[in-house]
Amino acid sequence: MAILLVVSTFAIVTSLCAMSSWRAHARLRDRHEYIDSLHSREEFVLEAMRECMEASRVSSDAVIERLSEAIRRREPEIDAVLAFAPRGEELAAFYAQGPRVEHFQQLRLRRDMESFLPARAALAGHRATGSAGVIIPTDRYALAVPMQDRGGLHAVIYCSSTNSFGIAQEDTIVRTIEHAASPFALAVEREGDRADATFDGLTGLLTPRAFRERLRSDVARLHLRSSGVLSLWFIDTDHFKSVNDTYGHAAGDRVLQQMAALLRAHVVADVDIGARNGGDEFCAIVYDVQKTIAIERAQALCDAVRRADFSIPLQLTASIGVASLPFDAHDASELLEVADAAMYHSKRSGRDRVSFAVNGTGFSVYR
Repeated sequence: MAILLVVSTFAIVTSLCAMSSWRAHARLRDRHEYIDSLHSREEFVLEAMRECMEASRVSSDAVIERLSEAIRRREPEIDAVLAFAPRGEELAAFYAQGPRVEHFQQLRLRRDMESFLPARAALAGHRATGSAGVIIPTDRYALAVPMQDRGGLHAVIYCSSTNSFGIAQEDTIVRTIEHAASPFALAVEREGDRADATFDGLTGLLTPRAFRERLRSDVARLHLRSSGVLSLWFIDTDHFKSVNDTYGHAAGDRVLQQMAALLRAHVVADVDIGARNGGDEFCAIVYDVQKTIAIERAQALCDAVRRADFSIPLQLTASIGVASLPFDAHDASELLEVADAAMYHSKRSGRDRVSFAVNGTGFSVYR
């Protein structure tokens, strides 16, 4: 009897030890799996950030594209991604990926519309999730995450799925989007720097430096082709100083903006190039038309300025000079000088007219 008791006790102890060992192994296995999962998630976030940092050298749109691809790679249930940028009192969609978002690329939401997830996330400063507040009618679950840093809100990323059970990798997706705020903000800052160096802040036309670089490169290409015509307009706003002195600089700025709009209307979009030369002077490159056509088009601009209503009790006019390669100059610098001199010939001749260079021998008024 005693022997049987000892054996039973031993069996029970052995069983308990085995069960304890199995539980310990199970806990250890679960811990390893958890650590492996954490490691996998960290590797994913780091790789996504590396891709976004590389994309930031290209553009802010490239950052969002890499981010969207990473999100959909990590969570295949996500089949729609929209990116919204703050625009005053609105959130404006500027990026869309996925077959269900093709009609939502120009969507705009008021920032106080908390009934929609992107606005709710922007207002709260953290993720907003669920099936209430989705944007696309076929969405069953969506996630909106603000991209922000100390500089404020840069964008809101909206991810959605037709699966109503949620997004399995939600925490990882949120961390990835939040970390992408830095490369996105860096790309936006770089784009701003490039835009400041390229485009005039008041008129949106090319700056003098950017215009001269473009003119030099275009003249060089013309020389390589050994054919074609390139004409340059040099435009001065007559009596512009009187506008600032009499009506103030705000009125003067509006005049310059309207002059820029008139210039755009008289050059061929996506072909010719307009620029602000500084102050009240403007320039334009007119491509691949005969010199006589370039002069006639300059006269049309001159007439349009005379007829324009600048919302001040003063009629404004323009003096324009035209010079063309290869007839009037040999290089970009000389072309600028000749067109400038032709413009001054218009001023000396009474303003409100177009003058053009005559084969390097002088200037003539068009009419």
